[in-house]
Amino acid sequence: MLFAIKDFMTFFSVVNYLVDMVWSLPILLLIFGIAVYMTLQLKFVQFRYLPESIRNVFSAGEDSDQVAKSGNLSPFQAFINTLGANIGNGSLAGIAVAISSGGPGAIVWLLILATFSVVLRFAEVFLGTYVIGKYTCGNARGGPMVYMSLLPGGAFWSYLFTIFALGFMLVGGNLAQCNAVGLAVSRSLGVSEFITAFFVLIFILYILLGGSERIVYFLDKLVPFKVFAFLITAVTVLVYHYQAIPHALYLMMHFALTPEALLGGSFGFALQQAMSSGFQQSVFASEAGLGTAAIAFSTTKGKGPVKNGILAMLGVFINIHVICFLVALCIIASGVWDNGETSTALLVSAYETVFGRSGGWIISILAINFAVSVLVAAAYNGKKCWEFLLAGKYQWMFPIMYAACAFCGTWMQVELVWNINNIVNALLLLINLMGLLWFTKVIKKELEAYSKSHG
Repeated sequence: MLFAIKDFMTFFSVVNYLVDMVWSLPILLLIFGIAVYMTLQLKFVQFRYLPESIRNVFSAGEDSDQVAKSGNLSPFQAFINTLGANIGNGSLAGIAVAISSGGPGAIVWLLILATFSVVLRFAEVFLGTYVIGKYTCGNARGGPMVYMSLLPGGAFWSYLFTIFALGFMLVGGNLAQCNAVGLAVSRSLGVSEFITAFFVLIFILYILLGGSERIVYFLDKLVPFKVFAFLITAVTVLVYHYQAIPHALYLMMHFALTPEALLGGSFGFALQQAMSSGFQQSVFASEAGLGTAAIAFSTTKGKGPVKNGILAMLGVFINIHVICFLVALCIIASGVWDNGETSTALLVSAYETVFGRSGGWIISILAINFAVSVLVAAAYNGKKCWEFLLAGKYQWMFPIMYAACAFCGTWMQVELVWNINNIVNALLLLINLMGLLWFTKVIKKELEAYSKSHG
């Protein structure tokens, strides 16, 4: 027993060390630098084409009611899939984790990186659909699996990317989501995480055994509902604490940019912690730069890659600049941000200041709703990764593995889940950024052609 505890503590220490290494200051600056560089190269595409992105969402809905039996998506459904994957417990539990570990200043860095990272979402979705009909790799006809194969080294990068992408679906899209649900239900209702795990297991098997059509059907229904339900409750909390909102905004800026934090020593360490926490959750919550959105869009018809990229950008703005920012404001304005809790338990505390014991019920419902849509979207993308890696064989194994991860994630230790998730995120991000940088000239050329043809 003592050896088992010792081994676990050693494993935990190794995971913590890896997180510190892959999210060290040089890596943070590298990621931010690439996002800024591509923003400049593409002439601030995320701002120039934001109005068109909003228009495209409404016009693209015309073909959203048809799903081919092959499992292909329309561009609008690919957008819904991406939005469903983005707006999950990375936006609820993840923001709470960022604040508890990096302080209110982490939110400022989250917003800064996300604003520049929108260009990465445009670039990866553009590339993922641009290669459709031009190149293939294995059984993939588009997406990051194909454009990564065009790098020096060929298919090696495709398979390496897909391995980490599958890991992201199992950890970030599954373990972290179920963990947030288990914690919220346990914190507010007193239900054991193991009991919750069985219900999660049954639901996941039901969804996955229904195939791609059932997955897309659930996404179409869940995504609009969860956004509306969150906005109503979050605005209620902020209206109740409206007098504390200016101070909450001050705390964010103070902890992120205070002169003392820029001088080094313990303050410098605090600044790096805020940056690291903010950047980690920005990457996880938005998934911009991870290539996961390109996986969903790779199953579209491949027409209008620039238009698809513009459409995809809106998801980052909705999730980070609306959902995540409101979550942060609720936590900080309610005054509970430094009470020692983390993940969804911290958000429950914020809601309880307004709704009393009902706050736990509300967060539990939101956490379940947010988790379900991410679990479903990640299942779709994970299935595509599995099919690519194994050339379409052993497809029956994926639902079993995915359901097992959901069961385990519900009761695993919170910090361990999020640390594993942050390691996978960093590795996947760095691999995909290499591909985006390699094709920057192609992306720039096609965007300029599109700009000329559309005035």
